Amino acid sequence: MNGYRRLAVLAPLTVSSLVLGSLTFLAAPAHTAPAPSCGLSKSQTAGEATVNGKDFKPNKSVAFESAAGTEGTTKADASGKFTFTVKEAEGTVTAQQIGGPEVKCGTIAETEKKNAEEEFRRGFRDGLRETRETCKKEKPKTADALDPNYERGYDKGAARALERFC
Repeated sequence: MNGYRRLAVLAPLTVSSLVLGSLTFLAAPAHTAPAPSCGLSKSQTAGEATVNGKDFKPNKSVAFESAAGTEGTTKADASGKFTFTVKEAEGTVTAQQIGGPEVKCGTIAETEKKNAEEEFRRGFRDGLRETRETCKKEKPKTADALDPNYERGYDKGAARALERFC
């Protein structure tokens, strides 16, 4: 009789642990690859743009098309990155691999605006950090100070540090 009591107590515990283990396994987050992305920048030659992409399928061809009808292809490297020059890059440029999503690389104006905002934020962080350390506003310590967006951000960050921390 004592053996039946043990079985009566242990059987539900065993079953419940198996169920919980199965649910935990099912709820495990799936690892997803980052979505492919690309952006443009002006080239030295008028009317041309350089397309930079990342997170594409490695060693596979990437096709490009601009709103002006310009088309071309290049191959992503082993890490899924590429650089390609588009002639007559008017309007939105898109990139796509066979079987993959169409990725909008944007326009030159959009990319330049995004780059300007990133430089401003970087300058702001550096200005805030460097001025907070010394409580004196000094010139930026990096060569990036030549970028006017970086300089504006640096000045704003330095002013914020003097106002709040010094």
